[in-house]
Amino acid sequence: MKFLSSYSSIARRTLPAFVLSTALVTAAVARAETKFIDPTPDELSMTALPGYPGVAAVILNKEEISKDDLHSASHYARIKILTEDGKKYANVELPFVSTNDDFEYGANGVSLDSIEGRTIHPDGTIIPFTGKPYLKVIEKEKGVKVQAKVFTLPDVTVGSIIEYRYATRIADHLFDAPDWIIQGALYVKSAHFMWYPTTRDIEDPKWGPINSISWFPILPQGAKIDSRELPATGPNGIGQRIYELSIKEVPPEPDEEYMPPSASYTYAVYFNFSSFHDFKDYWKNTGKDWSKRANSFANPNSDLRDAVQKITAGLSTNDGKLRAIYAAVMNLENTDFTREREQREDKANGLAQPKNAADVFHNGRGDSGQLTRLFVGMARAAGFDADLMLVPDRTHHLFTPYWMNFSQFDDTIAVVNVDGKEVYFDPGSRYCAYGHLAWQHTFIEGLRQKGSETVFEQTTGDNYTANITGRIANLKIDDAFHVTGKIDLSFTGSPALRWRQAALRGDDESLKHQLRTHLEDMLPHSLEVKDVTIQNLTDYEKPLTVSYQVDGTLGTATGKRLLLPADIFLANTHATFPHEKRDQAVYFHYPQAVQDGLRITFPSTLSVEAAPDAAKFNMPDLAAYDMTTTTTPTSFTTRRVFAFNSVIFLPKEYPQLRSFYSQFESNDQQSVILKSPAPITTASTGGN
Repeated sequence: MKFLSSYSSIARRTLPAFVLSTALVTAAVARAETKFIDPTPDELSMTALPGYPGVAAVILNKEEISKDDLHSASHYARIKILTEDGKKYANVELPFVSTNDDFEYGANGVSLDSIEGRTIHPDGTIIPFTGKPYLKVIEKEKGVKVQAKVFTLPDVTVGSIIEYRYATRIADHLFDAPDWIIQGALYVKSAHFMWYPTTRDIEDPKWGPINSISWFPILPQGAKIDSRELPATGPNGIGQRIYELSIKEVPPEPDEEYMPPSASYTYAVYFNFSSFHDFKDYWKNTGKDWSKRANSFANPNSDLRDAVQKITAGLSTNDGKLRAIYAAVMNLENTDFTREREQREDKANGLAQPKNAADVFHNGRGDSGQLTRLFVGMARAAGFDADLMLVPDRTHHLFTPYWMNFSQFDDTIAVVNVDGKEVYFDPGSRYCAYGHLAWQHTFIEGLRQKGSETVFEQTTGDNYTANITGRIANLKIDDAFHVTGKIDLSFTGSPALRWRQAALRGDDESLKHQLRTHLEDMLPHSLEVKDVTIQNLTDYEKPLTVSYQVDGTLGTATGKRLLLPADIFLANTHATFPHEKRDQAVYFHYPQAVQDGLRITFPSTLSVEAAPDAAKFNMPDLAAYDMTTTTTPTSFTTRRVFAFNSVIFLPKEYPQLRSFYSQFESNDQQSVILKSPAPITTASTGGN
């Protein structure tokens, strides 16, 4: 094989079917490379990690060695337990993926075995693991099963060192380039990785002989991959290429709110086999192949054209026709939010596995990708210029063209030319409004059809006016200082989509419970939330509204005064950005606006003694905040608007962002003071 220079990328990995172009090799059982390590006196007596006070545990050593010609990898970990919370690391869960139920007996996928472990007490006493791991199924769908081997290391106490090793193996006719995941939740004192790529000729079933290895390192400054060739051995005189990385003192990955997708910044190295010489060649060929297959599925036949004609009959505008098509697709069952039927179940109902978009329409259901291809096929049948586009889910990672791996893409969206304007659609995201994208598909680069070719393209996204949360409270305080009233929440755009999709994953009661908890988390705990009513749950073109009844007490009594929160929806908030410095970018899901309204009426025996002054803060062109409080002899009304119109701030912009948040969050905590002619007993009211 020819080994080329590294390319950059971030991606989730799937098992590629790279196979021998000659004969199969014999099976080999993997054996751990690293024996258990005798602890040093310093390791046994270690009670804390300097610079990381209170940390639960630290990884003393970790190792991963992959040997392609044995189709196996050995894994080793040694962890020092520093606190009671750290004892949870004795419960080990090792996930792996198989492509059917029978892999351990020779089918395609990954097997995991040869598990050994032990616990070492601070006094040096060794307790070996003698139990038997059990198999846990984590997820199963579409022929792929995610499982885990689970076990607990014995007699772990604070100060113990736990260590374990195991082996993974893939089928004898497959090869898989490794991912070296270096950084995680725990500090790593020392890590070692090695990869022995196969010396045999292998090929991609579609693209032919593998002629390159590409890789992308996300590493701290000074860390470097050692790529070298060992001397030739054996009668065939073939040298062995190896890749090796040794690294020390790796801090845990940052754990702050509003972090960028974790795969974009945590230390790792991603390797890849390729039949192509560079990434441009890779995407040109694989993109064209994907587009051809997608068109074969999406392009309408006569049955689908007839269906589209009926759906759009009587509609005169292009926008009206496309809205009708979108509604027809959105009304179909999305099996990603319900369940996938087994083949025998479909057969009993006279349904076949869909081979094209018309089959999806006939079946009345499909997964997210199938429904998106159906929408494009129906749009084309109606005369629209419509394309498919592959995108990642930026909850987890971003797309990097330099990484030659199609598994970077999670979902498919549509781009349709409507009266000369290209509009993005997300019919695979159940209840996503017409002409919008689910937030995880916005503001990211993907791969789009363009004629007979494909191109890289950036998706657009909504501004804050499309993603609005409204919170309105009308409350009354009676003569006994008891509070009753109604609270209405409304959601549009991404906030509404969140709740609508949550409803698909449970029943009515579970949704109401989630919505009740959502409000309770905002309000003072002295208010009881009850009687949840939901409207427009399935009408994705209207705001989702939720109404609640509340009663209880409110405020803090001090003598003849009652201190009430100026905005009850902010009673339990904390500083969003408490740290002065930040190394990672601030990454918001989507631009949005929050509009609060609070009206509290009270008896004529009370009067307003003090109320917050009007306040305005802003970041030019990015964010704005406005809060006012008005009073009458028997009421006060607070109106608060917060709008934010950006999704990412670089570390150098963090001080300005933090200053803005600190200003309005401080203002949010002000109170309205009511005065009484007689003392107010503290038993009559609840705290903020």
